[in-house]
Amino acid sequence: MTILSALAQLYDRMADNGEAPRPGYSNERISFALVLDADGSPPRLADKRSHAGKKPTPVSMNVPAGSRTSGIKPNLLWDKTAYVFGVIAVEETDENGKNRIAPGQGKRTAQEHAAFTETHLALLAEAIDPGLVALRRFMEIWRPEMFAELGFTSDALDQNIVFEFDDGSGPGFLHDRPAALELVTVPSDAQRGLCLVTGNEAVIERLHPKIKGVMGAQSSGASLVSFNNDAYESFGKAQGDNAPVSERAAFAYGTALNALLARDSRRNLRVGDTTVVFWAEADEGSGARTVEDLMAGAFNPPDEAAELTRLRAAIEDVASGRPAAPDLDPATRVYILGLAPNAARLSVRFWHPGTFGDFARHVARFWNLLKMEPAPWKGAPAAWSLLYETAIRVGGKAKADTIPPLLGGQLMRAVLTGQRLPRTLLSGVIARIRADGDISGRRAAICKAVINSHLKTDDYRATTRPTTEEEIPVSLDPDNTNPAYRLGRLFAVLERAQSAALPGLNATIKDRYFAAASSTPARVFPLLVKNATHHLALLKKGENGGLGHWLEKELGTIWLGLEADMPRSLPLEDQGRFIAGYYHQRWTKADKTAAESAAEEVLTIEEQDQ
Repeated sequence: MTILSALAQLYDRMADNGEAPRPGYSNERISFALVLDADGSPPRLADKRSHAGKKPTPVSMNVPAGSRTSGIKPNLLWDKTAYVFGVIAVEETDENGKNRIAPGQGKRTAQEHAAFTETHLALLAEAIDPGLVALRRFMEIWRPEMFAELGFTSDALDQNIVFEFDDGSGPGFLHDRPAALELVTVPSDAQRGLCLVTGNEAVIERLHPKIKGVMGAQSSGASLVSFNNDAYESFGKAQGDNAPVSERAAFAYGTALNALLARDSRRNLRVGDTTVVFWAEADEGSGARTVEDLMAGAFNPPDEAAELTRLRAAIEDVASGRPAAPDLDPATRVYILGLAPNAARLSVRFWHPGTFGDFARHVARFWNLLKMEPAPWKGAPAAWSLLYETAIRVGGKAKADTIPPLLGGQLMRAVLTGQRLPRTLLSGVIARIRADGDISGRRAAICKAVINSHLKTDDYRATTRPTTEEEIPVSLDPDNTNPAYRLGRLFAVLERAQSAALPGLNATIKDRYFAAASSTPARVFPLLVKNATHHLALLKKGENGGLGHWLEKELGTIWLGLEADMPRSLPLEDQGRFIAGYYHQRWTKADKTAAESAAEEVLTIEEQDQ
């Protein structure tokens, strides 16, 4: 199924549930309503904002769709105060010398109000509906000065205004009246053709809807489908005629996509420079919502331990084919779409239609690849959080704009399809370790995940590979014979020996030699081992003699598994193994002090000898 047809089907489901606006309408943020009586005078300005938070916020309302991007173009039956009242917010000084916000006019406010008035007087010239007649009378008598004369609040300035009509039984929105619906949905006399989405003959949309909410795109919206240059047109067809989509289908896919991208929607997330939306399609609406909730949790795992445990259990049950809940059908269709800005348009980074069962299996595999002991995460990590380990840090905070621009799409594509994680993620993490020296558990887990994901693919198994390229273990594996992994362990022991013998150093061997040791070990380790001999001798003579003996034993054990000739250089994957080995050796006993752990080890050895 294509992107547009899947989104059009989603709109139908949302419309049936009352979650989407009717054709010709859109959800807009409305703050106030002007209540009219039968003679068209404005008795009051009603505040429609939500007062649940610290500050009043506009509410989402289903109003006739507007498509103004530039110039002067009034909306139907609603607009901001510049169009409706002919006033905007200006700052002025009162008699006490204090600044205040008051109604005023800008350079083109009078023109905007005149256009709004002219459009509605022409539209309502033959109206007989009492509400529309009241609006026509209001347009005929309104003057911008009346905003201040009637004492309307300055909070309404520059906000979106709708109209209400009070017929004596209570006010109701003008744009919801049947007569208003007929005005908005006037049949079009535009060119008809075969719609590529529905397969039916219908009026073709010339300009496709603007999509709002994609990170980095224009705030006024960007086009998913557009033809605004001769280079994009063919056979003499202009704009929308190059890819004929009916007005109904264009409205449907645009409305559905904007609903997915809305701020209060849980069906979108940001991954690098990519904005991802997702949804499910099931016979029962409750089943689709349950699947979407689980997908949202998988993309952004909750912080609460109990909730995270339930989420992980549900995902793993579906992945194994034994869902615990009846509405968690592994065959439920799911759709995942990645969008990125491209000038005034949107680029499709990835499009993955599939089943919930496949999604659960791929997510569970991704979580398993990142398993590391000691665990660097409290629970299952979010895929987008890995990208910040490749970002430059300023003041200890990762800068999102330094993440490689294509990495987010590559990572999500790999996670959602079960393919190999991108090597650019591995190279980015290693580059940051070289730059800032932070060898955290998250970075070590990423190195492990990328390397193991490449070893577990069918194309890898089909080739002959060296036996040393084994999987990186979840926790410390003393029997692992991979040279890079053992060298990482060795470096951790050498660092521990130095820091114990010479406490309070400003820079340890990790700060000075880690980058060189992990890439060209044959050049660095002879010097490090020579210095470690002095460090161990100093330790064994002092109060930490037990620690010195234990570290010496660890060095000997690791040396026994290494060849006499160290590698001159390590490729990228082996540098990742080096980092994993270092992390395992360095932090396996992090729950105790190194001295306590060493003393316990020495005591155990002495008891065994006796």
